Amino acid sequence: MAENQEEAPWWEKFSALGARTAPSYSKETLLRQFNILGDILNAGTLLIDVRRNDHEGGVIRGSLNMPAQSFPYHMATLYRLCHGDGVNVISRVMFYCGSSNGRGPRCAAWFKDYCAQRAEAEGIPENMADPQVFTLEGGIKGWVAGGAPYRAQVDGYDEAYWMQFAEVKTVGKRTVESSTGDDAMEEDGEENQTKRRVLGMKGPGGSSV
Repeated sequence: MAENQEEAPWWEKFSALGARTAPSYSKETLLRQFNILGDILNAGTLLIDVRRNDHEGGVIRGSLNMPAQSFPYHMATLYRLCHGDGVNVISRVMFYCGSSNGRGPRCAAWFKDYCAQRAEAEGIPENMADPQVFTLEGGIKGWVAGGAPYRAQVDGYDEAYWMQFAEVKTVGKRTVESSTGDDAMEEDGEENQTKRRVLGMKGPGGSSV
């Protein structure tokens, strides 16, 4: 009797897609934009939340939910949305998932490659292609862990949901992620909870503070 084969990870069927690496965008820089501009979409920035089953606890204000597992089918639509009427355009697209360790960077890479291919077809140099594509560093967990100024920019914020995560409960302490690989973190298309250990900050003489 043949042994049961493990089901291939969801992203494997999209292996033919290009994978240009999208740079990270810091949460501190994004928060400054919120504080200065209020509505970052008016400034040409669109946030894409690619969570699916773990789409809980709220969303960063203005985010559009496009689950990673079906995102490649919607890249052409997103590209057209970004270009709008040629005047009111979205010049920056930022992807995030739970921790931006798996689905977020993967979708950002796919879309960055798609934009580059469209630019080439239209005779536009890649370094002038719009929109620019980024991954939000730390994902929504990192955003919420930033504290009150960040949580104020989360629509539908659910305190009880976020308090189950060590990186959120230990704001102000140093957290270290386990060395779990990208692909291993995503099981059946969803991120596993990243194991973390909290290191007490040491003061003079090695005493805990």
